[in-house]
This record gives sequence, structure tokens and C-alpha cells, in this order.
Amino acid sequence: MARLPAGIYLRRPGYRILSALVLAVIVAGVVLLARLFGSVAPDGTEAAPAPVPSRTISPTEGDDSVYAEKSPSTDPAAGVGEAFVRAWLQPTDGRSQDQWYAGLARYALPDLAAQLKDADPTTNPAKSITGDPTTTVVSETSAQVVVPTDAGKATTLCVLTDDGWRVATIDLGK
Repeated sequence: MARLPAGIYLRRPGYRILSALVLAVIVAGVVLLARLFGSVAPDGTEAAPAPVPSRTISPTEGDDSVYAEKSPSTDPAAGVGEAFVRAWLQPTDGRSQDQWYAGLARYALPDLAAQLKDADPTTNPAKSITGDPTTTVVSETSAQVVVPTDAGKATTLCVLTDDGWRVATIDLGK
């Protein structure tokens, strides 16, 4: 019986395809097992499961519908909404337009900040806050914060981002 020279099986196309298929099945099996039995972070530690937002429903809070009115509080959305409105008010302390913008931009989403970049703060009819903010929960990641001012109610829509609560819109109503 004639013996084949070493490495002959790699010279034949059929053996190359078979070798590639066997290797692909092994790799796919390892990847599938890794996905089924856990996830590992890039640094080699086990990745923690993503937190799931939750909302506690209070029996004393009234209606548990999608729009649930909250009393004035110090929750984070209300704090950001009120801080934004306070920064947004017409400057009466000599702040320049740039100082006014820098004060409110840190609380705003980039789209809203861009809209207010060239605004003239002296045309804003609101000069002071006249009461406590109230928050209406719209969803787990958004809330409407109403802040009373001397020119009417300033209504902001606050959304939860990776950087915390930010103001997406503002509307001054009478």
C-alpha cells in the first residue's frame, strides 16, 4: 500500500472545506455556550444584570393612571426642572447672555440648549419663581414639572438620561 505524502489532505479542496466546516461548528458551539451560561465583561469580570427601573405606587397618591400628580417634592426631576427655570428667568442681577446661557445649558438636553444659544434673556417676561414646583409623572423616564413664575406657569418636560435628569422642553403659559 502506497503511503500519501505528509500534508496531502490540505491540497485537496474537499478536505479544506471539511476542515473549515468543522472549525466553524466548534467556534459556533463555544459562542453559543458562552451566551447561554453567562456574560463576561471586557475586563474579565462577570457583568451585572442591567437595572430595571421600577416605580412604587402609593395608595395615598390618588389615581394610579399614567399621569399621576405628585405633591410638591424634592424629587430629582422637580429639582432639575426648578433649577432650569431659575436659570432661565430674565437676568435681573447683571448676568450677560453668555452667563445666562451657561447657567441653563447644564440642565438642558443638547437640542434645547442649541435652541436657546442665541436667545435674548431680557425678552423673557418671567423674572422670579412664585411657588413650589409640582411634578406629574409621564413615564418611568419622563416627568412634567410645573414651576409658577410671576409671568405664568413655566412647564418643563424632564427626561432621564445617562447623565441624570435633563430638561427637554419649556413652555411659559398664562
